[in-house]
Amino acid sequence: MAKKIPDKLVQIIKDCGLTIQESIWDCHGTHVIYHSALEKIAAHKKITFDDPHVIHSDPKEKICVMKVSGKMNDRLEWSIGEAAPYNNKNSYPYAMSEKRAKDRVILKLLGLHGDVYAQDEIDPETEEQIKKNAEKKNKQKALEPKPEPKPEAPP
Repeated sequence: MAKKIPDKLVQIIKDCGLTIQESIWDCHGTHVIYHSALEKIAAHKKITFDDPHVIHSDPKEKICVMKVSGKMNDRLEWSIGEAAPYNNKNSYPYAMSEKRAKDRVILKLLGLHGDVYAQDEIDPETEEQIKKNAEKKNKQKALEPKPEPKPEAPP
């Protein structure tokens, strides 16, 4: 069962003219927001980004690690985006690295980092791990003793 979507996120989505259904999906109890929704939210909130700083680049090995900084009002946040064969099956590591870093910066600026994950952070392996964790939690919950039903009062 999914956790409750943070009220703050629900309001931001509504303010941008988006719907929950087109913005978020439930990945086995973890809320994941689509990249396109984050881009629209960033535009609506007037989030700006500095040029990315490439920390490591190896086109032959399809590896890119970059730092992205973003601003919203007087707040500044930064994050790292990484793409390598072990966490990215796409043929475009630079774009994936940028998307991951920008999405993380947007979530940080909105105060939602850690409560919601960006779409590009959920690769098939991560999704499988989230699913296993959710199943384990459900099994543990099923093993918890259930309260005894109260006897019915006589008529």
